[in-house]
Amino acid sequence: MVALGNDTAGLFSNDEELAEELIDAGKKFDEPLWRMPIMKEHKETIKRTASDLNNCGKMRWADASNAAAFLENFLVKGEDGKVPKWAHLDIAGTCIDKSNSCTGFGVQVMLDAVHQS
Repeated sequence: MVALGNDTAGLFSNDEELAEELIDAGKKFDEPLWRMPIMKEHKETIKRTASDLNNCGKMRWADASNAAAFLENFLVKGEDGKVPKWAHLDIAGTCIDKSNSCTGFGVQVMLDAVHQS
């Protein structure tokens, strides 16, 4: 929410084509998505000594990227040794509107992407 406000969701993906499909669907349904990074520092900040990972970083900065880095750790390589395509929509800022009601932001976008697959 700090970076994108309440009208745009963060998009994290390891696949350019999937990311573009989701961005296009977001435009179609007036649910804007903005591609966000998972950098080396995000992967490092979720590591701990008492456990392998922690689901949040060591500080509040770049928390959406830290969360995506955490999720990325659970991708399982297929028999071909490849990691599957994946995407994460950070809808924290967009899921509740100004009247404190749930918006359903992202549902149409994800359904559209699934139907295209």
